[in-house]
This record gives sequence, C-alpha cells and structure tokens, in this order.
Amino acid sequence: MRPQTLLPWLLGAAIGTAGWMQGLQWRNSAKAAEGDDSSGRITALENEVDLLKRENESLRSLSQGGGEVKVPQDLIDFVEQSLGFDFKSNPQVHRIAGEELQDRIAASIEARYGPNELDSRQQAWTLMGLLTSGDIFSSQLAATKSVGARSWFDEQSGEGWVTDRFDPQAIPDQAALIRTLARILLHQQYPPAPGWPGDEAAICREALHHGAAMAVENRFLALQALGIGFTGLKDNPEARELMASLPPFVRGIATFPSALGLPRAGRLMDQEELMGALHKPPAITADFFPEHEGLQASPVTLPETPGNVLLEESAGMLGLKLWLEPLGEESAKLADAWRGDRYRLHATSDTDVHLIWDIRLDSEKSADAFATAAAKLVSSLAGTDHPPAIGTAVTTPEGRKLTLLRPAPDTVRLLNQVP
Repeated sequence: MRPQTLLPWLLGAAIGTAGWMQGLQWRNSAKAAEGDDSSGRITALENEVDLLKRENESLRSLSQGGGEVKVPQDLIDFVEQSLGFDFKSNPQVHRIAGEELQDRIAASIEARYGPNELDSRQQAWTLMGLLTSGDIFSSQLAATKSVGARSWFDEQSGEGWVTDRFDPQAIPDQAALIRTLARILLHQQYPPAPGWPGDEAAICREALHHGAAMAVENRFLALQALGIGFTGLKDNPEARELMASLPPFVRGIATFPSALGLPRAGRLMDQEELMGALHKPPAITADFFPEHEGLQASPVTLPETPGNVLLEESAGMLGLKLWLEPLGEESAKLADAWRGDRYRLHATSDTDVHLIWDIRLDSEKSADAFATAAAKLVSSLAGTDHPPAIGTAVTTPEGRKLTLLRPAPDTVRLLNQVP
C-alpha cells in the first residue's frame, strides 16, 4: 500500500478504534461508579473527551505533515523550570517540508480572524494607506515567520512545527525548538479566550507570549555560551532582505513581539511578575512602549455611517507609528501623542465601500501637528503636489475622495469615500 493511501487509512482506523475504546471505557466507568457523585463522573468523562480530542487533532496534524518529532525531556524540563509551571499534556511537535511552511502559516493567520475577516482588514488597511493595493498581508507576514525558520508555533492548534532542515543536535535548532516549546506551554497555561478580543489586544497577547518564549530561548543560549563557548546565532541575510522589502506596517507587526515584547517579558520574568501579566496582558500596544507603560486610552466613538458595517477596529499607537513612518522618524514620533483611535469600513452597495478613521491625540497642539503630517500622507496617497487643507477633498487615481476633518480639537478624522 502506498504511503499516501496508508496514512489516511491509519488515521481513520486510529480514530475509529479510539472511539470504540472510549465507548467501552464510558460503559465500564458507569458500572464502576454507580453510587458515586454524578458531578465527579461527568468531570472524569469530560477529561477523557478532551484527551481524545487532543489525540485526534494530533493524528490529523500527522496526516497533513511529515511526522511527529520526539522532544527531548531535558528541553521540556528546561522550559518548565524557566517559566515556573508544567505542561498540562505532552507538547506536540511535527515536521513539515520547509517549502510548505509559509502556506501553513498564512492559512493559520487567516483562520485567526474568521471567515472573510482578514479580507475586510486588508481592504481597510489599504484605504488607510497602511498597505498598497499590491500587498497581501497574510502571505507577507507568513514570509517573515518562515524564511530561514527552523520551528514555528501554531496559535490555532497549540502545537509546534519544525522544518526538514531541523537538526536536533545543533544548538541553534535546539534553541528554536525551546522557543516553540515555551509557546506551547504558555498556550496550555494561558489559552486565548473564546472569540476575537480585538486587533490590539491580540497583538499585545502575541507580543507577551512570544517575548517570554524568546527570553527562555535566550537563557538557553546564554547557558550554552557559558558551558561550551557557543558564540551565538548566525545572521540571516535572506530574512534581512525580506524585511527591507516589506511595507512598514507588515514589518512593524512582524517585529513588534521581538522588539518590544521581549524586553517587557524579560523584565517581568526577572521580577517574577510574568504570571500576573500573562493572566491580564496589556490591551493596547501603547503599553509596550516603555515611556507609555500604564497609559490609559480614551475610547473613541465613531458617528453613524450609512450602509452596512463590515469592520470596526483600532490601529493603536503601533499602527499610527507605522502609518507615519514613511514621513521619517520625527513624524513617527507624533504618534506618541496617541490616546485612542477607531476606524470603520462600511459599504453602501456591493461595490461602494467607505472608510472613516478617528484619531484622538493628547492635546489640540498635538492634533494640529498630527494633522499637518497626515495631510502630507494624504497628498502622497492621492498623488497631488500639495497637502490638502482641512475639509478639502482630494481625488485619488482610482477616483476615490480623501478628506481630513477636525471633529474635535484633539481629534483628526480621515475619510476615504466613493463619490
């Protein structure tokens, strides 16, 4: 029998056998537990169902990938000791061909947002000027996670993957596996809440978890340097070139967990405060910038708009910094005055889609400076020679209307509409 045929057959047989054995177990448990507390029996059965589900998910992963990787116990012990808690179940790590990793990561990114939700974000980010019409967020972000990668953590399944380039004897590969194991452990102990928490909250959780995993990886590398003189990881020119080619928004989202999540998580680990932060992570990206830690955002309420609402979200201080980045470092600093924002994508017909984005700053003076920078960006997006005045619409090459307004002294509004 060919391997392509054998693996699905084994998977079906394993799942069927597991179901049959589960039925027997339930029947035997019911007989043995007559007279016991009913809630105790229910809890036991629920635990068994959860275990069976995890086993079935692992089998399904195996049918899609290249096999399960045996994780050395000493690496498991190191991760548990570093983070201060234990795995609830054995960490699942699978092998995958390197050329297939990017597609799997892109599919995971799209699945995080739900059906068609990433399409709406892609459209909104393009209308805001965070992306161009030629950018594809999911594949570009997936590329940053897959180029030169030895391992990857799948947020959707809570499992890890290593590529066919993975060498279990190489220290850099062991370190990459440790980072993935740390993500699995954090996911088991602090799983995502049901539903979507909002883009900013999701970015913050990812930054904290990834940052903590990188801190564990760095501790492992530091021990190797002390023990055998390991001098560190090699530079990845392919990844560096990729980052340089990406739009600031994708590059910023990709590097945020390492640039700001790592130092935040490392400090929390040193101060033995990580568990509290994991239990209640920051909800706004501004909280990760050291000078704004603990900042309280001011909620922004958008006015009523015609048609159907397709998406309503926040870009946060991070998004605003990345929006201003093309104007230079000094202009990007204007985002430090961010105190809240909200954007909405709404449609008045199948083809007419509009965007409204309100940004609140810490003062009228800050809003004035931000409006001046925003006018330059609007001019660039529209391809005009001069920044538009507040309230004056400019027309893009696609025939859309871009307008800046000041609905309040501390607020700047961007409209991108179909005439």
